[in-house]
Amino acid sequence: MKNMTRFSFLAAAVAVTSALSFSALAATATGTANATVLTPIAISAGTALNFGTLAGNATGGTVIVTAAGVRTPTGSVVVTGAAFTAGTFTVTGTGASTFAVTYPASFNVTSGANTMGVVVTGAAIGTLSGGTVSLPVGGTLTVGGNQAAGSYTGTYTMTVEYN
Repeated sequence: MKNMTRFSFLAAAVAVTSALSFSALAATATGTANATVLTPIAISAGTALNFGTLAGNATGGTVIVTAAGVRTPTGSVVVTGAAFTAGTFTVTGTGASTFAVTYPASFNVTSGANTMGVVVTGAAIGTLSGGTVSLPVGGTLTVGGNQAAGSYTGTYTMTVEYN
């Protein structure tokens, strides 16, 4: 029994010594976690992209309206009048955040059964200064040879998302 008591005492002493030496080698720290939730980004249409009044002939061409509002015909297309505009959209969200813009690959404007193709162009990215920014857009209208007369219209969808 005496040996057993010595053994128990010795085992307890080794356990205490081991615990003390291991605790001297351990350390702890507390970390923090953070999250920021952005205001949902939104986009709304403003001014319509308007190519104005034009005339073509047998060979056709294009009418380009830049996002800065400059109109240029190509091919045999002739533009008349001053009623043309770059389109605008308003993007809103969390101030100073950057966003990416996705344009449609192309869409059509129609007058009855007649169509012309449009490709929309503009900035691929932007920054929400103060939480709101006006996004100008331009485009290229493809006018076919002997394009039918008429008033052509169509719609397109723009997408924005935070970077």
